[in-house]
Amino acid sequence: MNPTLPVLIWPIPDHTMMNALDFADPEAQPILTEIQTYLNSFVSPIANRIDQQKTLLSESLQTLGNLGIFRLGVPKAQGGLGCDRRTLWHLSLQLAQTSGALAFLVAQHQSALGILLEHTEGNVAQTYLADLVKGQVLIGVSFSHLRHNPVDLQAQPTSKGYRLQGMLPWLSGFQHMTMFVAAAPLPDQRILFALMPFINAQQASGGILHLSLPLPLAAVPSTQTVQAEVVNWLVPPEDVVGISGADWIALRDRQQLLRSSAAPMGCARASLQILAERADAKNLYHHFRDRWHRLYDQIQGELENLNPPYHAQLRAAAIHLAIQTSQAALIASGGSALVLSHTVQRLYREAMLYTVSGLNAPLRHALMEGLLLEGHRH
Repeated sequence: MNPTLPVLIWPIPDHTMMNALDFADPEAQPILTEIQTYLNSFVSPIANRIDQQKTLLSESLQTLGNLGIFRLGVPKAQGGLGCDRRTLWHLSLQLAQTSGALAFLVAQHQSALGILLEHTEGNVAQTYLADLVKGQVLIGVSFSHLRHNPVDLQAQPTSKGYRLQGMLPWLSGFQHMTMFVAAAPLPDQRILFALMPFINAQQASGGILHLSLPLPLAAVPSTQTVQAEVVNWLVPPEDVVGISGADWIALRDRQQLLRSSAAPMGCARASLQILAERADAKNLYHHFRDRWHRLYDQIQGELENLNPPYHAQLRAAAIHLAIQTSQAALIASGGSALVLSHTVQRLYREAMLYTVSGLNAPLRHALMEGLLLEGHRH
């Protein structure tokens, strides 16, 4: 196998593997068909280059926006197609199966779009929502710091709006997106969402937004993740996305536990394709394929259930499976997989990304518990 070119990873023939088209209503099927064709024909052959080259990632992200990917999860009342969570879960799986970097930035825009959809009465939604749904404007988001104590960024109400002070430790999409939504707790612990420019900026009032150089990440480096220092930044009323309750991040984390299992399952699926092509890895392939299908069936049986606590265990199982299947593909591929441009090298690093993405307390506990159980089995 050429270490610089990925094999086409869509799909492995398997009658038990469903995709987004199998669940979408007729109105969404043409868009999904175009997206699948684009991912298979254009993205998959250059996925390793997309992982490293921001220009290719930007082009792919913009193409997906033009094809209508961001319309799929938006309610019809707001100009979308109102796809259900099963359709969206399978689409997320297919994206991650093809390119983790592209899947990651699609998720960033979708997360920001979701926040605006929670505050459709706000000025920002009124101004930008239609363009965001069409993918004509791409937008990032930063809220992972809300899981920290104390929170790195704080908001204070003033007579002219709100003032932000502090740090944003994780902000992906620099030079891919033109704006981002920042989350900051107010003195009463409610969460302010503010629209900010995705550039170094200084306000006439003295506020400063300073972005770091892109962080040298081990995984999905082309997503251009930076840190931001925010000094006395004034958020005028027209840039206020909305205000949510103090429990916003806890509620969101519970809602996303199972939805976010799609990406590691897609990563594992791609590693299975590598194993399927190795005659000397037949036993490994069948072992992990069977595990994949058992977990897939469990997740599908839970997608309609509303956030029970054991969803953390299912998400953790998906992450552990992504790690183990990529490790198996690494072993099967040998030393060539150490080359940065190798498909297995990319999948192995993407599995690491999913280990820390959205890492809240229940998920961290479930991941550690899974490691302990694995150790006891041996």
